Amino acid sequence: MGEKKEGKGGKEKKSQKERPKSKKKHTKVKIWKLYNIKDNKVERLKEACPRCGEGTFLARYKNRTYCGRCGWSQIKNE
Repeated sequence: MGEKKEGKGGKEKKSQKERPKSKKKHTKVKIWKLYNIKDNKVERLKEACPRCGEGTFLARYKNRTYCGRCGWSQIKNE
């Protein structure tokens, strides 16, 4: 694998199968970040998707909100 070839002055390139792959671990949704409890009532911190309903939250970006489930987005005019 790491043998020298006569015409080249360095190591031989590894094939794609031999190269290490970075593996990202999936993290669970931290549900305690999505809700707030005040006076024994549950309050949602993010708004719900108008298409999907109350079970899906919208992601907030600088200039828009986006639903990852159905792809609905709304651009904020500031």
